[in-house]
Amino acid sequence: MELNNIENHDHASVSMKVIMLVFVLILVGVLGYFVWVQNTTVDTTDNSTVVKKSTSSSSTSTSTATPAADENLVACGDTAKYGFDLTFGAKWTGHKVTEVLEKDMVPQPGYAVVTCYFTMSTTSTETVWTTAAIDHPAKSASVFAVSVYTPAQWTTAQEDPNKSTELGHNASYYWGWIQAQAIPTDLDAVYADAKNVVATFKIAE
Repeated sequence: MELNNIENHDHASVSMKVIMLVFVLILVGVLGYFVWVQNTTVDTTDNSTVVKKSTSSSSTSTSTATPAADENLVACGDTAKYGFDLTFGAKWTGHKVTEVLEKDMVPQPGYAVVTCYFTMSTTSTETVWTTAAIDHPAKSASVFAVSVYTPAQWTTAQEDPNKSTELGHNASYYWGWIQAQAIPTDLDAVYADAKNVVATFKIAE
């Protein structure tokens, strides 16, 4: 009787150990499967930057630290008489304006009241860009220009084969723009973007 009880107890202990071992193996297998799935799942997180450009009709903010577009009154000539606004995107960071008044234009008489050359720095080593000229400082290039004309000057300017494209006019003045005929290769991106800048043109109020 006692021997019988001992045998049954030993048999129960071995069975329990087998069951526990199987359970542990299954648990390890399941956990291993979850780890494998987590490590092989494709990351679909969208890390792209979405920039919301501000406009004059509504105020919106950017969702990242990307520089926002800069709308400004162009400091060129008599802004009280014929000022104008342009909006420049991030590509244009550091741009400058070179002003040439009618009295300084060559040849005389000047063809416009004022011409505003929009310039950017360049890394080009060509002499034409490393040397200052009437339309750009040294180590810079003029990308495009906006000229302000009287109605009479505008009529005359339209006879030029390389005439300006009109941006707007009022009773006193016409505004026209033209792109540079040559540009350093490192400024190709802003040269291509010039049309987007002039599309934002507004006569200052």
